[in-house]
Amino acid sequence: MRPMCAGAMIAAVVCVAGCSAQDAGSTCPTEGCDLTEARTLAYTEPASVLREMSVIAPTLDGSWPVVILAHGTSQHRSAVSDWATGIAAEGALTYNVAWPSGGGAAEASAQNLACAVSVAVDDAEAHGGDTSRVVFVGHSLGAAIGAAAALGGGGHLDECAVPEGDDALPDAFVGYEGPYDHATVDYTNDRAPLDPPGDAAADPYAQIGGNPDLVLRLLHGDAEDFSWFDVPLSVSEDFAAALREAGYDAEVVVVEGGEHIEIWEDSPPQQAVVAQVGELLADL
Repeated sequence: MRPMCAGAMIAAVVCVAGCSAQDAGSTCPTEGCDLTEARTLAYTEPASVLREMSVIAPTLDGSWPVVILAHGTSQHRSAVSDWATGIAAEGALTYNVAWPSGGGAAEASAQNLACAVSVAVDDAEAHGGDTSRVVFVGHSLGAAIGAAAALGGGGHLDECAVPEGDDALPDAFVGYEGPYDHATVDYTNDRAPLDPPGDAAADPYAQIGGNPDLVLRLLHGDAEDFSWFDVPLSVSEDFAAALREAGYDAEVVVVEGGEHIEIWEDSPPQQAVVAQVGELLADL
């Protein structure tokens, strides 16, 4: 378990695309890149406002790594928009996903996020994206179900805008305070056993073994959380231990001062996520 304080976070933020020698032009100035105006990309056919992504990137030409983000339960993609812009300004093509997250753990939830990854990778090839470096980032339930999808559990969504067979998986995963045991624990009832258990496709534990080269970093705040939804640090620690036992490169990173809900601009979670994405992309 690796602690990360605010000062260390700021020091760790690097120009993420500039960490690759494959394209010397893909670098950002110290103050960050200017960004393109956001465009909207539907990832299903027919299109739906519940299933679309906001896409932003540096205005500079280059071969930028690809980062896909997923918000938490019953939220809008604006909840992680500061994460998306912070990552993009450091040098990445970012896709901020809206997904129907209000229905609890279900196979369709994992399929939606798996589809979003596939469509983002397909789109990135035509928009300056380096699809050999793809990172999925999730918050709360977006981290939990996103972890299942990143491990390969999503399967193909019938309405997905890319055909079956063109599915893609990320190279790395960053989750912030994900309830990774959500398929077996009822978070609305004082963590009682969930009866019946959730769908295996959306259960991160059930998907361990898929996408074996996936690198995972599970970020977790240490601040006392006064929100209705509290995820104990042990949830991230237990999931990381299970991943390591199966041979994955998985670590827990404690974010000093990090809360579950307060994740906006300049908050400890936002700084930590941007820094962690930069670290991972530097090694991919």
